[in-house]
Amino acid sequence: MTKLVRIETEKTPKESIEGIKKKASDFNIIIRNVFDMAHEFRHHGIKVDGVFEYYSIMLCNPEKDYNGILKSPIRGALLFPPKQVVIYKENNKTVLGYVAVESKDVMKLLPEDAKFQEAYLNHAKI
Repeated sequence: MTKLVRIETEKTPKESIEGIKKKASDFNIIIRNVFDMAHEFRHHGIKVDGVFEYYSIMLCNPEKDYNGILKSPIRGALLFPPKQVVIYKENNKTVLGYVAVESKDVMKLLPEDAKFQEAYLNHAKI
């Protein structure tokens, strides 16, 4: 079952973001962008509470994603969503959240793509 993963930490949101940045290359991941959502909302004319602290981080394994999309462009619909991480404060804790797509869901969504299923299964075990 695909699930929403929620991790709490004592680190601040900015410390959590820096930690992700430092560790990302260990997994061949790059940080495509870090969105300060307070800034994004204000930019679009939304009045945002001064203490609003919410970040959205886009992660990517460029080579793996590119090669996967070359083989089957529809894979992009599954490759991108699991690589979005949100970070925010709640009850004096920092929360990191992301969607974890499980292998059986990949098999249901792309039953004709055995190579992607195999690669996804191997990656999921890491």
